[in-house]
Amino acid sequence: MPTYDYQCSECGHTFEETLKIADRNAPCETPCQQDIPQTKHMSIKCKGEVKQVMHAPYFGYDNIKTKHSQNNKVPSWYTDKIKDLKNSKRFPNNNL
Repeated sequence: MPTYDYQCSECGHTFEETLKIADRNAPCETPCQQDIPQTKHMSIKCKGEVKQVMHAPYFGYDNIKTKHSQNNKVPSWYTDKIKDLKNSKRFPNNNL
């Protein structure tokens, strides 16, 4: 099932949901339920509008060499990107 990203327009709270394609708009139909602290012992619900956030899909490829390639050297931007992904906290269980 695909993973969708959502964000509240009031408080900026972001979250992910793994949903069927037919149910991807379900989180947008209910207001944000993020707690906003008012005092040490009291908080209120945000109740802001939740919208789906669109991101470019992640596409990673490991082997870009072909028998017809003129330059079989891996570009430096690619190795830098792989290093960044390995150290990223967004994907804690990656196995790159």
